[in-house]
Amino acid sequence: MIRSHVAALLAYTDRLDPSRAPTSPEAALERLDAWADILDDVPPRAPHPEGREWDASHAVRRHIATSPYPIKASDVSRPWHTFKADILGRHVGTFEPTAHPEIDPDADTGNAYTAALLAERQAIASGEQLPTTHRALLAGPPAEEVTKRLAALGTYMPPHVEDVLRDFRPGRAERSRLARAGLPDPLAVACPWEACRASKDQKCTTAGRPRSDFHGARLTAAATALARQEQPA
Repeated sequence: MIRSHVAALLAYTDRLDPSRAPTSPEAALERLDAWADILDDVPPRAPHPEGREWDASHAVRRHIATSPYPIKASDVSRPWHTFKADILGRHVGTFEPTAHPEIDPDADTGNAYTAALLAERQAIASGEQLPTTHRALLAGPPAEEVTKRLAALGTYMPPHVEDVLRDFRPGRAERSRLARAGLPDPLAVACPWEACRASKDQKCTTAGRPRSDFHGARLTAAATALARQEQPA
């Protein structure tokens, strides 16, 4: 805020709380100097992508309405820095070439590109520009050209992976055949833990394992996986 903005804010403060207004021109000038120094990087107003804009007078009114203590310049600057951190956190920081036609993409250095990014971030931090959010980048339907290309390509459904790999994995194919027929799995085990000596359908005896766990054969797992694969998409 410039000095005149700070003076107007102080006049608004004294109108809301006249009991704490300075009693002499010297005290008023001293307060104006202190507030102008602290609020030098605080704008009077700033936009927000969600519509709840920043207004320094709102911070003054909120403090006087909720706090019994005299208002200080930091009671205005602290909410602003919280607001600024929020809008900077929403900015994606991506470079939009169409927004900077003056930059030559074939320049020998990227100094102009870096300067443009810094200027954009500074404008957002000072409340002069809205941040570019993720939602702004992703909003809108796909381009008409993309829709036409997808319609021309049509749908592609790859063959079942199990059918493709059956010749390369005969052991797995045999186990799948046994699972379909409801026959025992030759690779059934009691427990994957070597320290366990429990047999099938008994509780685990391994230290550190839940004693309520029962062990099923690999047949059960194979049948479950097969049923999941055969479910329609």
